[in-house]
Parts: sequence; C-alpha cells; structure tokens
Amino acid sequence: MSNNRSQSDRKMLEGKNIVASKIPGKPTPNISLGQYMLDCLRKNGDTVAQIDAVTGEEISYKEIYEQSIHLAVSLKKRGLKPGDRVAICSENRLNLIIPTFASLYLGAALAPLNPAYSKAELLHALNISKPCMIFVSPRTEEIVSEVVEELKPRPSVIQLAGESESKDVPTLPDVLAETKRPSDFSNFSAVQFPDYKKQVAVILCSSGTTGLAKGVMLSHHNLMTLGQHFANPDFVSMSPDRPLLGLLPYYHGYGFSLNLGLTATGGKAVVMSDFDPFVFLSAIQDHKVVIVPLVPPIMVFLAKHPIISEYDLSSVQEIICGAAPLSEEIQTAVMKRLGLSCIRQGYGMTESTVIVSLSPVAKNKVGSSGILSPNTYLKVIDLETSEPLGPNQQGEFCFAGDLVMMGYCGDPKATAETIDKDGWLHTGDIGYYDEEGYIFVVDRLKELIKYKAFQVPPAELEAILLNHPAVSEAAVIGLPDENSGELPLAFVVRQPGVEVSADEIRKFVDGQVSPAKWLRGGVRFIPDIPKNPSGKILRRELRKLLSKL
Repeated sequence: MSNNRSQSDRKMLEGKNIVASKIPGKPTPNISLGQYMLDCLRKNGDTVAQIDAVTGEEISYKEIYEQSIHLAVSLKKRGLKPGDRVAICSENRLNLIIPTFASLYLGAALAPLNPAYSKAELLHALNISKPCMIFVSPRTEEIVSEVVEELKPRPSVIQLAGESESKDVPTLPDVLAETKRPSDFSNFSAVQFPDYKKQVAVILCSSGTTGLAKGVMLSHHNLMTLGQHFANPDFVSMSPDRPLLGLLPYYHGYGFSLNLGLTATGGKAVVMSDFDPFVFLSAIQDHKVVIVPLVPPIMVFLAKHPIISEYDLSSVQEIICGAAPLSEEIQTAVMKRLGLSCIRQGYGMTESTVIVSLSPVAKNKVGSSGILSPNTYLKVIDLETSEPLGPNQQGEFCFAGDLVMMGYCGDPKATAETIDKDGWLHTGDIGYYDEEGYIFVVDRLKELIKYKAFQVPPAELEAILLNHPAVSEAAVIGLPDENSGELPLAFVVRQPGVEVSADEIRKFVDGQVSPAKWLRGGVRFIPDIPKNPSGKILRRELRKLLSKL
C-alpha cells in the first residue's frame, strides 16, 4: 500500500485472513503518467518500439517521442487542456500510441473505445466519457462521424490515417502541420497535478450486470503503480531483447496496460490489428517472438489446430493468459505442444487496474491464477456472513491496494456497490487461495457472460429482446463453449397466440449489438422464466434446464 496510508487502514489490512503480496513492491513515483511515459521514451532512445505484423513497417521510440510531443503542441493550440477527455476508437495500429501519449502529456484523460461497437453502444460510451475530440481509423470514421452528430457539444474527429473520407475530418498529418515541429524536444514537460490519486488518467469500458458498459476511472496513481509492476523483474520480464506479440486490443484493459508496460521497459511489440491464424503464427516465427499474451480461445487454437506443427514457434518462452478462465486441460496441452515449463495465468478486472495476480515463472501451479501483485491485498469473504475465510475455503474475492479504481464515471451508486467503505473492491468472483497464497477462480457471482474474453451483460440483451413485439419474457445465460468460453443464449417466452421463429429473434438482437454480443448460443422457447419471489431471474435453474433440453 502507499506509505501515506492511515493507521486505521493499515490495521484493517493486517487483520485475520488478509493475504498480502509476497513480491517486493517498488515505490510509486509521485509524477503524472504522462511525465513517466515521457521520461521512459527519452530513456529508450532510438530502439524499435513496434513492428506491423503484416506490412513489416516499424516505428521507433524516438519517433513516438518526437511525434507525440509535436502532436501535444498542436492539440494544445486546438484548445485541449488538463481535465478534458480524448477518445480513441480504432483497431491496433502503429501510430495509436501517438495521441495516447500526447493527451496524457497535456493532462487529458483517455477513453479507448471498442471499434466493433454498434451505434447505440458507441453513443452510450461517449455519453459516459464526454470527450472533446475522438481519434478514429478508416474502419471507424464513418460510424463515429454519424454518432457525434447526436452529441452536444459535438466533439471533433481526427483521422489517424493519412487520408480521410470527409473534408471535415482532418488527418493526423493535418493536425501536426498546424504547428511548427519543435526544434528542442528536451524542453517539453507534461502537466502535473496536486494529487495523482484523484486525477483521472484513463476511462476504460467495463460491462456491469445491470445493463450497458460502465466507465472505469483509473487514476494516474493506479496506472503508475501498474507501471512499476511491469518494471519489476520479480513480477514480469519485459525487455528490448524479448519481443512481445501485440495482438490484444488496445481498447481492452489487458492490451492497454501492455502498451504502457512496453514503454516502461523499452520492449518491442509485433502488432496485429485482428486475429488471423496465419498472420499470428507467421509473426511469432518470423520475428522470433518471446512473450505471447493471449486469451483462452486462442489457447484452444494453439492446443488443437493441426496447422501449428507447420510453424517454428521455438522462440516462445512465455505465454501469459488472462481475461477469462483457462482450463487445466488446455493449459497442459499447450505447455506440452510448445515445450513450455509453465503458462502464466493472471487474474484481474478493469476495476482493479487490470491485473492483481500472476503466476510466477519459478513456481507455476496448473489451474491457478498465480500470486498477488506487489502491494496488493486479498480477502475471500463468506457469501452469507462476509467474514474473511482462511486457505482453501471458497468465497468472494475482494481486493485492496493502489490498483483499486477511483470509481465508475458518473455513477456513484454503482461505485458504492462495488467498493465498500473500507476500500475493498468486491469482484463478484468466487474462489480461494491455498497455503502458499496461490489464487484459484472457480465461479462467478456476477451474471456476466465471457465470450472470447469480452464481457457480455445479460441484462442488456434481455432489454433488447423485450422490445420485440412477439416476446413476453426473456432471459440470457452463457452456453459453455470450448473455443469461445461462453456463447450468449436466450430463453424466450412468446406472447400468447403470436408465432415467431428463433432465427427471427436472433437476427433482431444481433442487428443491434456488436459481434461479441450476438446470440451465438441460439434461442430456446420455454413456457416461463424461473424467478425468485422478488422477480430476479434464476439463471442457475436455466442452466439446469439447458442440460435437459
């Protein structure tokens, strides 16, 4: 925890059955995230930062350093100031990091957005973060340009590519050309703040159980703490001579944090905009990738697809898997196939600044999500009494420490429901820890469906289903699937005397949401939805029913 923790806080964290990290933590510098990134870029020099897996194009840390400062000067001239918000809606690309750092230098908060969002989802997310400008790619320019017309005040849109579909949308080169390129970059410094624990650096989208995405506010201190973890060799081992595969999407907390970690350590990433099996395997083989951060669906691909044997993956020394549970069978199969002594599983959530535990390299336990991150605390509470439990007893995971988010943007009620008065973050996940402090996740209290590491809130899909005139009642659960984790499946009660097909219902929903939320598990018609006396859907009963159908 921070050195300035109160005596009562320290006493609370030293109570019975409170687990503390065993990894020595580094002090968190009292500077802004923007200044920290600026210092790291200067230190990294002219080494290669990123390589495009398809084109082979490269960008160096020096180029990122100079272009991000130049852009910051231009954005300041355009009126960007501390406390403003800047959204970025794009697939992974080399210059995505330029507006990221430029915004942080100026003290603006970032709001990365899923480029696959539907119009309704995008509008909802933008109404949370309320950005004054949005950076887009050719893939997202059209939908963003349409949605911003509904926002007041209307944010400006800037195209990351060299060309734009509209004369009203300037490109990144256009914006850079608005100001003279600085002649001396060494004089530039980032905006500082009085209290980095109270200053928002990033707003990441995380789905709740009661509807659309929430905006998770992470402070400069949250992310600076994470940055120190990435620079801690006892926790991770990024370095310039250990290339990392940059497949995970930037807008997701997992991918976003890795981007920061790479800069903090001077690491090199081989960047992919989408998962393509041949590009994925060729990138590892051709660029001798050492570290491969993945999610469980791609682990299944590595474990089972016959094409794997056609590529030389011998450079891979470390696989880190997170964002969703990984089965012991798949973990063991990949280790055997690639000749790895371990696969490092991690656990966390956006609300905990992405990662609160990770399997150590020296001692890995199959099925475990590892040990606590530095300066992090865990208690597993009884579901009935909320009392902290001892080793090997299952309860809800709760975490405390400098990785706990500031709260949900514009939603104090949801914040209070997630972070209690003592500062403990209640995850809604069920699990236990063993005598050595290793964490095991076994179930979820929350109703979120995890499709390929994407969070799918059933309530959002249920609300759409109930808008169909032929639907009387609806409930959505996750259908277990080896390749994707879970597939959204809908149980529907038809209106009396009304005929409607499952395919019609599925198309009605899929047309209003992003691909991760499509009803890939299908639609099942039943006479009624099981509920408790207060009207809450009994999803466990639906899962039992599913096994009989």
